[in-house]
Amino acid sequence: MKRTLIVALLVAGLAGTALAASRGDVGIGIEIGLPTGLSGKFWVGSNSAVDVLVGWDFDQKWLYAHAGYLFHFPVSVSSGYLAPYLGVGGYFALDPAREGPTAGDIALGGRIPLGLEYIYKPVGFFAEISPLIVIVPNTNFDFGGGVGFRFYF
Repeated sequence: MKRTLIVALLVAGLAGTALAASRGDVGIGIEIGLPTGLSGKFWVGSNSAVDVLVGWDFDQKWLYAHAGYLFHFPVSVSSGYLAPYLGVGGYFALDPAREGPTAGDIALGGRIPLGLEYIYKPVGFFAEISPLIVIVPNTNFDFGGGVGFRFYF
């Protein structure tokens, strides 16, 4: 089951990359927070994008990946692009430990990212907070989020 979930996440990420690459609006960078990792943003419309992150949750010490669809609400600024956003998506986490109470466990859940991004091409800066709805291993509520930057090409 773990392999199936990982493959599904990779396929979803690659599909988003293919869609965005055709427009030339791909951002790759780093997010620091909970979790910390490599961040990708793939624009699929003038006000919508797919957001992907693969990284590490330093709090839980788990490998982490998320993907989501973001809706942007642009604000007029003199230069660049400023947009608050709201999204919906999911996450997958895996405890890579070989021993301990959560060794090999997985976590799955939903996320609702809320953020603000300023893009002055080729660089974008963002801050985000994400309420998380944990579904597996038990039903729970949590928060994630961070700050970061991306280079757009």
